[in-house]
Amino acid sequence: MTLGVRLGEGFQNNTVSVRVDGKEVFRKSGVSTDWTISRADSLEMQVEAPSVQLEVQVDDGPHVVRVIEPAQTPFVEVRFINGELQLHPMGEEPPML
Repeated sequence: MTLGVRLGEGFQNNTVSVRVDGKEVFRKSGVSTDWTISRADSLEMQVEAPSVQLEVQVDDGPHVVRVIEPAQTPFVEVRFINGELQLHPMGEEPPML
């Protein structure tokens, strides 16, 4: 099963890490939202379990953890709004604005 994660609104030259079930699968510095498409970056990964724990962290600051069921919600949009990370599981890939 494929799980897609899109980093959307609010990133401004941040270091972002993404973990799945405790294993880091993504780390990148200089992540910034391109406001013309409301997207900063994205990644796709293969997962075998019916549910996974997804954790996203910005710099050494805020982080968010949520259990995701990729069969029901194969896409997750992450937003960094007012210093808070938000995870939005979705049944289909979010559109590019």
